[in-house]
Amino acid sequence: MDTLKKPKQAESLAAYVLRIRKILKLTQFELASAAGIHSRSVGKIERGLTTRLNRKTLQGLAVGLRVPVEYLEATVLGSEVIEAPQSIKFCPACWKPGSAADPMWGNLRAKFCYLCGTQLRANCANCGELVVSLKYRYCPMCGYSYKEPIAKT
Repeated sequence: MDTLKKPKQAESLAAYVLRIRKILKLTQFELASAAGIHSRSVGKIERGLTTRLNRKTLQGLAVGLRVPVEYLEATVLGSEVIEAPQSIKFCPACWKPGSAADPMWGNLRAKFCYLCGTQLRANCANCGELVVSLKYRYCPMCGYSYKEPIAKT
């Protein structure tokens, strides 16, 4: 069903919101309630009278339509959806081997650790292979440690 919710090429915001709302079998009022916006706003969006949305409305609509915010942003900008890489981003300084990656590191726009400022890594520093699991502390391809040694001062 996720492929049904992905925006079609050159699909307008109005057409996209209407299509997804119909797939979910929601009324405009139900969508507005779920999104935390006025019901007239949904009607204006679907009629094409509103083409730009603020961050709060985008996030609310994403929740109401059960789609990623990136899908709505792509329709507003008229661009293609950029698929998230199938690797895991992590901070080589803050990550504790054997533990899961912090959800904040997984944000599509995150480039640096919010705790220490270190650049996030999504591949092995030695061989470049994508990191698909942080269950183990070493790269399965070359055996290099994912954990960056902490420099002592």
